[in-house]
Amino acid sequence: MDKHVLKIPCNAMPFICEADYSITLGTMIHADRTVPFHVAIYLLQGSMEIIEDGVTYRILPHQVFFLKSGVHHWGEKPFETGSAWYYAHFYCEEPAPQMEELPCGIYYDTKVCLDRKANEKYIILPKLTDCGEQKQIKRDFEKMIDAHIHGNIPQASVRLWQIFLECAKSAQDDSVGSEYVKQMREYIRVHYIEGFHSQDIEDICGLSYKYAGTLFKEATGQTIKEYQCTLRLRKAEQLLKETNKPIAEIAQLSGFSDVFYFSKVFRRERGCSPSEYRRTYVPGI
Repeated sequence: MDKHVLKIPCNAMPFICEADYSITLGTMIHADRTVPFHVAIYLLQGSMEIIEDGVTYRILPHQVFFLKSGVHHWGEKPFETGSAWYYAHFYCEEPAPQMEELPCGIYYDTKVCLDRKANEKYIILPKLTDCGEQKQIKRDFEKMIDAHIHGNIPQASVRLWQIFLECAKSAQDDSVGSEYVKQMREYIRVHYIEGFHSQDIEDICGLSYKYAGTLFKEATGQTIKEYQCTLRLRKAEQLLKETNKPIAEIAQLSGFSDVFYFSKVFRRERGCSPSEYRRTYVPGI
């Protein structure tokens, strides 16, 4: 892992102090400086070289680069003439000492669910992300800059958070075994309620269950069974909030055959019983 990666706590919103578009019309070398804010750069065209704490980074089109606050950075070679980029200067709190990294595979599922425990975690941003043909990050930079120019700092900050997520997801997708992990996640999302066997996992990815489980754990931070349990709990939360079905029936519909075990797991992961969760989030049912 790079020495000066940014760690963004899940319970804090960044504050953007400057965001804009820039282009080189002549010879330009990055300033020699140490600044109190973080920097995000999305290169549109050309190339640039930036040195941070003695490590040289060459940034190419469709790449996002992050510089960390308080770390000396500078340039020695001129940017390629005509280089153009979007950038943002922003502040963000450091994670508290007790915080842990949020597993990527959980946060980037189709349904994002930040529970109490997730709020005590942080995400890690790669120093340099190759976005390739992805257009979403470019659109987010454009909308972030537009919102900032018009004084809508909350909206600009939301767009910056989306950029964080897209970059972290790209880093996850580029990891070893990511295609296997993607196949497993898709299969589990379809079959998490009725359940599955180790042989089913081996059949869909062509790997031994032990090795498949190792790849899955490395990518998501959870075992296959823990991930299945997470999806079941999300289903239970949805039913608790949106229906008046009995707890025992919700347990069955979520894939838990034993209502007592369901209540035990729910309290352990969510910090309250299913009934307490329903009263808190769905008054009147």
